[in-house]
Amino acid sequence: MYAERRCNSPQALYNLFAPFIETKDKEYLIMAGLNQKVEPTIIQTVHIGTVNQSLAFPRDILKAALLSNSLSICIAHNHPSGDITASLADIQLTICLEKACKLMQIKLQDHFIIGSSGNYLSMRAEGHIKEAN
Repeated sequence: MYAERRCNSPQALYNLFAPFIETKDKEYLIMAGLNQKVEPTIIQTVHIGTVNQSLAFPRDILKAALLSNSLSICIAHNHPSGDITASLADIQLTICLEKACKLMQIKLQDHFIIGSSGNYLSMRAEGHIKEAN
């Protein structure tokens, strides 16, 4: 279904994730596991939260990535309010997940926040992911 779809730009990631979560009325956290060509091999809902928060733990995100032999991952969550401003919890999750990914030899490509009407924020572009792409 996602063959030959490369996740190599913010717009490509938005196009992949938005159909799953952009219009949801609760926060959804999803993960895409990627192969060496940066193509999705798995897309999984990790957690469904409330209207303004979702619990996320690196172990839950990485479980599916490990089981699907992903070399890298991207995660995304929506903000039902439409505001794409990253919260302190969003930034802390990104930092913790990047550390866990490094330990497991899985690259964190990006953490995306999707708002409404095509608005999104890339944590990599904002400088919250330190490892080079």
